[in-house]
Amino acid sequence: MPIASLPTGTELYYETHGAGEALLLFPSTAFSGEVWKPYQVPALAPAMQLILHDPRGCPRTKVNQQVYTIQQMANDAVALLDYLNIAQAHLLGHSMGGRVALTMALNFPGRVKSLIMAASGSGLVTRPGPDCVPGLPHWLVLGLVEKGFEKFLRDEYCESEVFFTKEFRDAHPERIEEFFQLARASHANLSEYIHLSIARHNWEATHRLGDVGVPTLVLIGTGDQARSNHLLQAEALKNRIPGAELKILNGQSHGFFWQVPEETNAIILDWVLRHKDVRSEE
Repeated sequence: MPIASLPTGTELYYETHGAGEALLLFPSTAFSGEVWKPYQVPALAPAMQLILHDPRGCPRTKVNQQVYTIQQMANDAVALLDYLNIAQAHLLGHSMGGRVALTMALNFPGRVKSLIMAASGSGLVTRPGPDCVPGLPHWLVLGLVEKGFEKFLRDEYCESEVFFTKEFRDAHPERIEEFFQLARASHANLSEYIHLSIARHNWEATHRLGDVGVPTLVLIGTGDQARSNHLLQAEALKNRIPGAELKILNGQSHGFFWQVPEETNAIILDWVLRHKDVRSEE
């Protein structure tokens, strides 16, 4: 397996596909790089170099530290670019992965050509209702206790409005099951999932959005309003990041990478190619 021994203390699993402009992909909470393989790798690798990795918490990546933070995961990503001798890369972060990518763009702007914040946000401040309270949210703790971990994950990814719309789930149950099996095979397990959730819900960067100095695309579906309402969070990103562009996918929820991959990949490709000559002044 391709493992990068990083100075952050992480033995990080990674893969690269294709050549050209480097695009580093940050997956959602507890997901590994495998989730990009069905649709993103075949469509995008012919035009650029895709860098997939399993963030700390996933079984193929090893780390001795017991506390996880968004900052640590951003440091891992920078160290991975060093390991691969890549001076600058485009970043694409999905959900929690967007928080890691945003942290890297804020703390290491000279390493970033552009940033795509996909179904993501800047912290708890912009979240509605009780989800803006710091710490693990009530719905997550209650779901894990009442359902158990495996049932919680299946409900989250396959049987709720969070990742896929009801219409898509009803029309393509086989694709939903394929996605679940792919994601679960290298997904973080319970203890690590809790570590990652703590990291996610104890991070805040809304106060720093005005300092983002790299070209930023905010990508969101109109239906991504379950629980944390990522649509509201996307509006905050667009309004506070200087020059940010907002692209809305009509009728889509959190999992648009796998529900409408052709449309999503076309947006990614266009964005990266439009910003391939960007060089940071840092």
